Amino acid sequence: MVVYASFGTVESRRENRVYVDSSQRDEFGVPLQQVQYSLSNKDRQTAKQVEQGIRESAAAMKVILDESTLTLRPPGADMHEACTCRMGDNPETSATNRNGQIHGVQGLFVADNSVLPTLTAAGPVLSSTAFILFVSQIERLDFIILKHRDGLLIIFNNPRRAS
Repeated sequence: MVVYASFGTVESRRENRVYVDSSQRDEFGVPLQQVQYSLSNKDRQTAKQVEQGIRESAAAMKVILDESTLTLRPPGADMHEACTCRMGDNPETSATNRNGQIHGVQGLFVADNSVLPTLTAAGPVLSSTAFILFVSQIERLDFIILKHRDGLLIIFNNPRRAS
């Protein structure tokens, strides 16, 4: 059996965003996070090219391709969710400044996959780690809190803290 899996880059567009909707709240009164996401025509074209490549590869290997598996995964099903927290100089178009600090909130930084502007072909661990160290060094943070997707919080003293 041959299993095909492929990933592609989604075009960065202003319309795709994660935001807090203060008109909708959870049982504790906390505003709910909302996700607005759709594929562009370019994204759909890329997906068709990937699909064609899978078909050609299967034909070249003389394997039977289960056509029902040629589907786009639903939003949020990616293994490396990223690029959802825009970084920039303008608070109207970005959530953080170029150092990962949330606009208008002193001392609150985002330094995870969400602020990466794009992903490479490999996993984002090294890129995220490098950005965390960059932010912690230039901002001289005393400690760093990392949140794992399974809910685990890791808090440690910043080893690169300048005295």
